Amino acid sequence: MLKSLRAKIFSSFMLLVLMLVIAGIMSIIEFNKVGVSIKNVMDDNYKSIEQTKQMLDALEREDSGLLMYLMGNREMGSQTINTAYSAIQDAIKIARNNITEKDEDKYINNIIKEYEEFHTSVKQTTDTSEQLTLEEKNEIYLQNQQLFFTVKKTINELMRLNQEGVYKQTNTMKENSKRAMMPAIVSIVAAIVFALLLNFFISEYFIRPINRLIDGVKSFYPEKGIINCDIKSNDEIKHLETETNNLIGRLLRLKNQSK
Repeated sequence: MLKSLRAKIFSSFMLLVLMLVIAGIMSIIEFNKVGVSIKNVMDDNYKSIEQTKQMLDALEREDSGLLMYLMGNREMGSQTINTAYSAIQDAIKIARNNITEKDEDKYINNIIKEYEEFHTSVKQTTDTSEQLTLEEKNEIYLQNQQLFFTVKKTINELMRLNQEGVYKQTNTMKENSKRAMMPAIVSIVAAIVFALLLNFFISEYFIRPINRLIDGVKSFYPEKGIINCDIKSNDEIKHLETETNNLIGRLLRLKNQSK
């Protein structure tokens, strides 16, 4: 059975559609992966950065509480110190459970160690403040400030570590986005090339033979006996040429018999 040109064109068209569908699915999958990665990175690093901010805020409040206590406002100062202590412990706990960067646990351990030294010094200061002179209070407060700045520096380093992690992950996500676009770009280029080849195929095997057949019919004279369109394909158009010549042959035979 001769293969239908319509079937050829249809199968070619379906192949083109299939290529685009596959590329679209691949791009969707890759972009979905990138989207999930973005969400995870942003959630994890945001939590880490947020907890460092909570630590800094609690540390500042504890330092302020110590100052209030030394200035004579013991009840408010003690309450502020205790509240800040609870807040920074909660922040450290969350940060411990949300480690996302290399060596982040080391920074957290250093914060715990340095903060305990600072908090212990604060408690010792408040416990002995009644026996201290104003000058001694100022001296001890300055000593506490050194511990305060040590803890603050380490917390800022932890924040910077996570901020750098966000920057690195953002660059990675940009590269992943480019890779996610590649299947679509490749498929579009392939589709354009395939469309040009399909256009050539239709022109070469469909339009040109039909034009030859039309020209053959226009230039036909009974003396020629047949139409020779020089159609080399083995499809319906060649079949049409053969059947046209058969029809002409039958008509000529009928004409000769009627004479």
